[in-house]
Amino acid sequence: MANEEYLVKLMELEQETNRLEQQMQVIEQQSVELQNIHLGLQELNESKEKEMFADFGKNIFIKTEIKDKNLLVDVGNKIFIKKTIPETQKVIEAQQLKIIEAKNRILTRMQEIQHRMEDIIAEAEKNKD
Repeated sequence: MANEEYLVKLMELEQETNRLEQQMQVIEQQSVELQNIHLGLQELNESKEKEMFADFGKNIFIKTEIKDKNLLVDVGNKIFIKKTIPETQKVIEAQQLKIIEAKNRILTRMQEIQHRMEDIIAEAEKNKD
């Protein structure tokens, strides 16, 4: 195999690694968001307050009155179901498990790519002579 072919293979693997790293960043953001939601639910569940500031979007908050602590939760396909805080926390925990699984799949693939790159480099050095 010519040096150029080795370089092309290495570049392809590097591009895949970059895509995987971008996916990992998105997953990390989602993980942090879920952790924050879980903590917020815990605080809401333990709170005796009757008012709170709700996020209206883009860091704008509105003071709201808490009449009950049931939540409407999107369970997929824009279907909302009323859930208690503990039920909602279970949904969040299930989502966190899926994120962990996705992270593990990405890390495994990145390790496979690293090993493949090392094999290509070793083969290139062996055939250099």
